[in-house]
Amino acid sequence: MQINKKLLPIKGHFFFFNAGTAPLVPYLSTYARQLGFSSATVGLIYTILPLFGLIAKPLFGIIADKYKKQKIIFIFFQLIVIISFWSIYAIPEHRNMKVELDCDYGVTVLQSCYASKELMDTCKINSALSNQSSNATTRCQMTCDMTSPKMWQTVCEYWQVPQYCYSSTKNIQYSPTLSNIMLKDENCLYINASSVTMGGEKYNPRCRVEDDMDLNEQCILNCSDQKLRAAIGDHTFNMTCVDDHLNFKLCTNNTTQFLEIGKEKQENNCDASCDLDQNAPWRLMKLCEWWKADESSYCQPKTKAGEELPKHLSFTAVVTLSSSIVEHECLYMRLKNIEMPDGSGGVTTHYPSCASPSAHKHKSELFQSTCDIRCDDAVVNEIIEAATDSQTSGSSQYTSLFFIFFFLMITSWVGQAVVVTFADAICFELLGSKVSHYGKQRLWGSVGFGTFSLLTGVLIDLFSDGAYKDYTVAFVLMFIFMLGDVGVSFFLETDSTKMSMNILSDVGSLLSSVPTIMFLIWTIAVGMCTGLLWQFLFWLIEDISNTNCNGSDYVKTLQGLVSAIQTFGGEIPFLFVSGHILKKVGHVNMMSIVLLAFGVRFILYSFLTNAWWVLPIEMFQGITFGMFYPTMTSYANIVSPPGTETTVQGLVGAVFEGVGTAIGSFVGGRLYEMYGGWYTFQMFGIGALVCCAINWLAFFIVDKLGLAGVPSGYSSVIRYEQPNDLVYMLEDMGDRS
Repeated sequence: MQINKKLLPIKGHFFFFNAGTAPLVPYLSTYARQLGFSSATVGLIYTILPLFGLIAKPLFGIIADKYKKQKIIFIFFQLIVIISFWSIYAIPEHRNMKVELDCDYGVTVLQSCYASKELMDTCKINSALSNQSSNATTRCQMTCDMTSPKMWQTVCEYWQVPQYCYSSTKNIQYSPTLSNIMLKDENCLYINASSVTMGGEKYNPRCRVEDDMDLNEQCILNCSDQKLRAAIGDHTFNMTCVDDHLNFKLCTNNTTQFLEIGKEKQENNCDASCDLDQNAPWRLMKLCEWWKADESSYCQPKTKAGEELPKHLSFTAVVTLSSSIVEHECLYMRLKNIEMPDGSGGVTTHYPSCASPSAHKHKSELFQSTCDIRCDDAVVNEIIEAATDSQTSGSSQYTSLFFIFFFLMITSWVGQAVVVTFADAICFELLGSKVSHYGKQRLWGSVGFGTFSLLTGVLIDLFSDGAYKDYTVAFVLMFIFMLGDVGVSFFLETDSTKMSMNILSDVGSLLSSVPTIMFLIWTIAVGMCTGLLWQFLFWLIEDISNTNCNGSDYVKTLQGLVSAIQTFGGEIPFLFVSGHILKKVGHVNMMSIVLLAFGVRFILYSFLTNAWWVLPIEMFQGITFGMFYPTMTSYANIVSPPGTETTVQGLVGAVFEGVGTAIGSFVGGRLYEMYGGWYTFQMFGIGALVCCAINWLAFFIVDKLGLAGVPSGYSSVIRYEQPNDLVYMLEDMGDRS
């Protein structure tokens, strides 16, 4: 068998281009969902995109014809596709995950509540709690709202984070009551403080010597007793801890006078002014804790003069999953400990205890904060993200993130539209008179698309954890194969052939025919069904998978299998036998059969409870797509007046893609948002059956009235599966009559 080397580059283009778009095109609507866009927003995007494709095709066709730069423009838009798709990957994901801090019997917990208990995903929650015997934990990055001074008081007092609370206090003043004077270490005096008064409140000055800490603050004492005041003179004392009580330490050679005063066994009231080491704010924190002096102004959160307390506090939290509980409509997860930078490059660990509010005090008065959170456990993230606390009701979808994504989608869509249109013109030019061999070239695109859409789904699941999917592998495969497409396109041998893209000419004469109008209405109806299928079938599969435990773990593999079965099990076999089937059944009957197949297919979707049962339903793709396209394009070819074939095909493509799929995407998106996927597909299925009946009845009446007839000979025109790929596979089946 002789190989036509001239056709190898175009075969390579079809393979690489479809292999490059297959990892992304089927999954872009679900990727948009993961970015946070609603079904209505996704539907709106896919409503507008076809309009840009329809404008771009004739516009750049004219430019290519005028400047004879067909190949350069062809390769340029391949690069545009690469850049726009890769830029979509660079868009930051905005996952809104929030929890509330709560206090449960002295233990800080993360509270995540739902609108009702029925909305809680028991599968995911049980999965998160399944490791109770192994003390499973997850690390979470948290940023909490700290606008409440009471919250700062909790952090300072119970979480013991001194650098935010006490570092600005240089000196404290209080009034100790001295009761006992002892001599230790030969010449060191220890004066015991039985009580202290600070800010008008009396406290028991207990303390504790810990492994790496003792009090050592220097204090000046001014006592009311004249003898003691004279003995003290200019001496400076150091605070210290003896037998778990505050003492003032003084080492001096002259201890006689102090010991004589101590023999009197009387209490002495003094005023103490103690300087604090700002590099060791934990000492004041410990004093506040030991003395239980939380109400004192010295123990209140404060910063340096002229500064405000931070409005947010960021830290790494270690959350204990094994002790998580579900109560009513809320999930509570224990905050085991937190880690924060210590200011010197290290990390300190704090144990965030808390004080439960009393019966007469609402928790918000002491301890309540909303926190942004992101954990290293994907299932925990999904549980939190689905809760009411994470929902931003009333917030607009049309943020800067939306407009960036929308712009890049438009750019990629225009790039694909131009590449597909130019590729077909180049292919037909290379084939010359052998246009019937187009299918043999285009088949390589089917192989690339079906194979790599399946492979991508498997790899996405492999590199992901839970329902949240990592699409990195999809973008990498796109980049590799699209670069391969650019490479093989340089070897194309082509002249700048004129491409006729005047879609609007002869519209008036065509619309004067009743069968043509009916045909266009049928095209719109099928386009609406196709728009819903393209944009929201994968959404429905995800929703069904999420109703079953562990269903989301393999959802991308399932979606890849769906694409593969649609291509290899449905479209390709029917595309090859479409000419024979149409010759036996006829165009008008096939139009009704296509609508009937869509109706049955969509209604079957609406009854699905196990996502894997979608696979046998995908065999309907052979009729709803594999037979639809040759029916649509060949019928258009038949009714075309001589010399207007290109115009009519352009008009049909515009009606199908620019009107039908656009309306289907928009209406489907709105219904999906309001009523859910099952109901949406059911309504579209019923609508397709109604359209089937109307279509059959209308053509029956027209036939009886003798207004039209369809010749038996035709040229079937076949298109591959991509949404913006209005390309035709020509097989001469007979002469037109």
